[in-house]
Amino acid sequence: MNKKILTFLILVWATNQTVSQPDTTPGGAPGVVDPLYSDAKIAAASGDQERTQVRLELAKAEELLWKNNLLLLASKFNIDARKAGIEQAGLYANPNIFVDQSIFAEPTQRYFDFTRSGQTVVQIQQVFLLGGKIDKRVRVAELSAKMSEQEFYDLARALITKLRRTFYFIHYYRDAIAFYDKSLIALEKTVNSAELAYKRRAVLQSEVLRLKALLFFLRKEREDLRIKVLEKEADLRVLLNEDSYKSQSVAIVPVLDLDFVEKATIEGLKLDNMLAKAREYRPDLKKAVQALRYEEANLELQHANAIPDLAFGPMYNRGGTAFQNYWGITAQLNIPIFDRNQGNIKAAEKSIQVRKQELKNLILEVENDVSVALATAKAKDDLYKKFRNTYTSDYANLAEDMILSYEKRYISILEFADFFETYRSSIVEMLRLQTDRMEAIEGVNYSVGTGLIVPSYKSSGETGGANEGGSK
Repeated sequence: MNKKILTFLILVWATNQTVSQPDTTPGGAPGVVDPLYSDAKIAAASGDQERTQVRLELAKAEELLWKNNLLLLASKFNIDARKAGIEQAGLYANPNIFVDQSIFAEPTQRYFDFTRSGQTVVQIQQVFLLGGKIDKRVRVAELSAKMSEQEFYDLARALITKLRRTFYFIHYYRDAIAFYDKSLIALEKTVNSAELAYKRRAVLQSEVLRLKALLFFLRKEREDLRIKVLEKEADLRVLLNEDSYKSQSVAIVPVLDLDFVEKATIEGLKLDNMLAKAREYRPDLKKAVQALRYEEANLELQHANAIPDLAFGPMYNRGGTAFQNYWGITAQLNIPIFDRNQGNIKAAEKSIQVRKQELKNLILEVENDVSVALATAKAKDDLYKKFRNTYTSDYANLAEDMILSYEKRYISILEFADFFETYRSSIVEMLRLQTDRMEAIEGVNYSVGTGLIVPSYKSSGETGGANEGGSK
């Protein structure tokens, strides 16, 4: 990498000054590349030049996510399926009809005699669930549906966080690619000039080869970044599932609220308040609580299942008893001697203990997640704000002086190259730091389960519903 940047330095200024005419940028300094004021921020790569660039705002992307994401749609159907289980749990058992008809009647020597001379038995029974089984079944089904709702919100929380992080990644990595593009343009000119100079024996062949090697390494780095952007664009297409973005010929250009990005701060967040909000909003924590209540309701249901149900109803028998037309009442009740549902009751009791331990463990995980997310975001935010206004701008201001010093031979080529190596590294690393910072801020939102630091745009109705579930 050091050799690479070293040659880059030779490329952009040294060779341009010794072999060709200086390349003057809008800032007035020959060859200085300042990505913070570059036109190439949305420009880009050889591949992007052949693709249609479509700008996409984060608010629009989140709206499309709620509308089109296949995983969210599947999760909604799962909620509907669980709610249908509530309806099923509240239904009464169907009545049972029993008919007994004699095949052959001896007195009349007739088959299937349905007259008064034949024998016919009709019995109707209705099963009555005792012990409040229906109410307890409905309660279990309701808690199951509530768990599926929290699963939906937890999925939405993860997908929205992934969407925002993907947005920031693509935005800042496109800036890095733009920086490489402008550097490579200058480098390619320098290589061409160096080759012409070599033919005139003005430079050594070793210098030309070093420039070509640098060009290769820089282009490889740039292509690696471009591949990562393409992979993130693919993730974005899956998340949004929108026809207008599905084509590979479309390059998605994220549009961020840069004012929000710059003013986003972690300073006002307190760990205790964040933990309280996490207990209130985290959907996975809510689901764990609902899972415990589900097992408790299931234990009550298993105790109720130990109570036998009563089957009761009228019966009519014609010609089969001492009376020609016999009317009676039937009742059926299982005697709980051997099977008192004791196995299922014990299993339900143990399941409660399992859910309690899982809930305690999850609470510990949530507390640690929030603490780590806050510490990480503060570290990234402090580092960025410490250097954002002076670090890269100081390098850009110093670049012109370094170039003049090199032209007047006040500094050596090694000193000049070392400066530009540091300058390039600082620009690229600052862009990565911006990406890491915004990802860390999204990590805070994710750990708490609600949007503590989010853009102020108006959310759609569905997004508001997600906020109620703790996934905004």
